[in-house]
Amino acid sequence: MAENQKDIEQAEAETVIEKQIPKGELKLLVLMLIMGLAWLYESIKVEGVFQGISNGPGSIAQLVATALVLMVAAHAYTLVKNGHQDGNWQELKRYLFDRQVIILIVMIILYGLLVETLHFVPTSILFLSITMYLLDRTKPVKKILVSSTFVGVLYLIFNTAFQVVLP
Repeated sequence: MAENQKDIEQAEAETVIEKQIPKGELKLLVLMLIMGLAWLYESIKVEGVFQGISNGPGSIAQLVATALVLMVAAHAYTLVKNGHQDGNWQELKRYLFDRQVIILIVMIILYGLLVETLHFVPTSILFLSITMYLLDRTKPVKKILVSSTFVGVLYLIFNTAFQVVLP
């Protein structure tokens, strides 16, 4: 009886895990692994930890690239080990470029283009308020208040306390 219960619990856990992992996740991990390996390869060309110089200019890049490669490979291994059924390239495209991702990409580009012209405070308040509203069209006044408060606190901390020049 106990053995049967364990099998049922394991099957349920695998079903829950499978539902939470989007189709295309494994393909994305393979792309990330390729980019991580390329980054690691390039970082090894600069003096750093791998050359025995702990404070070399390439040390941070080498450590971060190594960690990235190891984490991505471990996650991909776990997916394969658990029998994850990956989707096709269309599902990957939908996963990577759904409405929310496109909104964020467009808003970040607009923020980068406008921040020098409009300056940090108004651009940041607009960016946060509009982005939050486009992602969830409820309580727009609350979104403006949260954005204004957050940017105000950042302004006080960086411009006033640390005297950092903001764009």
